Amino acid sequence: MSAVATTRLGRLLGYDGIIATLLLGSFRYFLVSLSFVCCLVPMLAFQALVGWQATHTALWLGAAAVLTVAPALHGLTQAAAGLLDGEPHVARIFWAAFAGAVRHRWGSALVLSGAVLVLGYDVALLGADANVLLGAVAVAAVIAMVVVAAAFLTDSPLRGAGFAIAAARIVLQRPHLALVWLLVSALAALATTLPVVGAVGWLSAPALAAVAATICNRALGFGRSRQRVGA
Repeated sequence: MSAVATTRLGRLLGYDGIIATLLLGSFRYFLVSLSFVCCLVPMLAFQALVGWQATHTALWLGAAAVLTVAPALHGLTQAAAGLLDGEPHVARIFWAAFAGAVRHRWGSALVLSGAVLVLGYDVALLGADANVLLGAVAVAAVIAMVVVAAAFLTDSPLRGAGFAIAAARIVLQRPHLALVWLLVSALAALATTLPVVGAVGWLSAPALAAVAATICNRALGFGRSRQRVGA
């Protein structure tokens, strides 16, 4: 075998070759997605065991089940930035950001849980007709955009109401970004419903969606928006 062929084979199959790099990168995405799905276990368990019911118990349990969603989004956005920047320990970044959000951003979790509870009671009391459902979906979309904006503000020094206002201002200043977040999230959710490969989608879609959203943020001036909000 010639030296040139040996060199090319080494680049392809070596420890630092193309295949090893791709496998390691895929494993990092898998770890981030798996970490995010683990945080959604309470919500998934509620959906499987209880589901939507117009009862006080079900509504309160459903609200409690989403308490981990906002901290998980904080961790996911930070880990996505780490994936883009080539950080080696993205799972550690995720759980460190999750723990930090639980300690310092617990208001985001309570606001999201409260919103779910209020929307649930609205649908239960007013009925599930088209107008009520459309209004609930619209409100839920706005809340989702603000929660995602808050997740991208993990490193902000703001606290409490100031933090919530900053997240809302980002949505108002960059509505095209908010729509991108919703679109990317919807595509990721739809990918998990595909036959055969849908179950595997849970182990890749969250990280891929977060990385796509982070790329869009950097390309569409999210950093400049954050600077103005923090000013």
